[in-house]
Amino acid sequence: MHVVTGAFGYSGRWIAHQLLEQGKKVRTLTNAVGRDDPFDGRVEVHPLDFEDKAALVESLRGADVLYNTYWVRYNHQSKNFEHDIATENCKKLFEAAIEAGVRRVVHFSVANPEEAPGWSYFLGKVAAEKYLRECGISYAIIRPTVLFGGGRNILVNNIAWMLRIMPVFGVFGFGNYPIQPVHVRDVARVAIELGTGNEDVTRDVTGPEKYRYKDFIKLIAKSMNRRRLILPTPPLMGWMAGKVMGVFLKDLVITRAEIRGLMRGLMASDEEPLGIIKFSEWIVDKGDEVGRRYHNDLKERKYSC
Repeated sequence: MHVVTGAFGYSGRWIAHQLLEQGKKVRTLTNAVGRDDPFDGRVEVHPLDFEDKAALVESLRGADVLYNTYWVRYNHQSKNFEHDIATENCKKLFEAAIEAGVRRVVHFSVANPEEAPGWSYFLGKVAAEKYLRECGISYAIIRPTVLFGGGRNILVNNIAWMLRIMPVFGVFGFGNYPIQPVHVRDVARVAIELGTGNEDVTRDVTGPEKYRYKDFIKLIAKSMNRRRLILPTPPLMGWMAGKVMGVFLKDLVITRAEIRGLMRGLMASDEEPLGIIKFSEWIVDKGDEVGRRYHNDLKERKYSC
């Protein structure tokens, strides 16, 4: 039996799908409200309540592998999203897994977290990784870059949406920094493969193609048959434009940490790519449909606790 946190979400959904295809029994821990069940009841559902340790332990009992996709994208007090809280919640989850006798944890982190000192999103990722390495349970830490595919690819979809409605698109700085997108199905496949092992490992998970960010934007526009002027934009101005857009969309469009991480090249890796699905082929196939509507990340994130 395998436990996936957030199987009604994005990356967790595709892990659960692939486990079910392999004939595995799957349980999810979730505190999401109003999400659809894409599994027709084949996934056992338990609440994800970090304040009820006994229930958390029981929900993990009998599991061979725990796939932890839980995290928060940003600090947002009204939504009770805090990176410090997320870090502590990961610790609680790992402790519960040990008490429940789970054999192995596959933990989702982010590419190059240690190269972004001082940013709470990445500091939290580093702290969660450190605790997992030291707590004594068998582990695999996977570090994806930028996810695409699988329906809820917010970054790519919302870039495409902006390209559809705006004749000019600004890239942060000159856009020469690298980005290496990876398909969510590849990430799920790698997570499950690493879940079968026993060796403690940390792996970057990237796609087979690496782009300059400005070329990445141009490729998306071309796939939609949109001719757009791509202009260098001071990062602060780009962030402020995102803030203004967020007021009208009632969403958090982009964070300063995300801009800084992107411009530092943290969304790419020097490790051998583990993904096989090419973004260039995927975007050509999906160009007519991607970005048809804006995906409001803040509105979609509704949780019971």
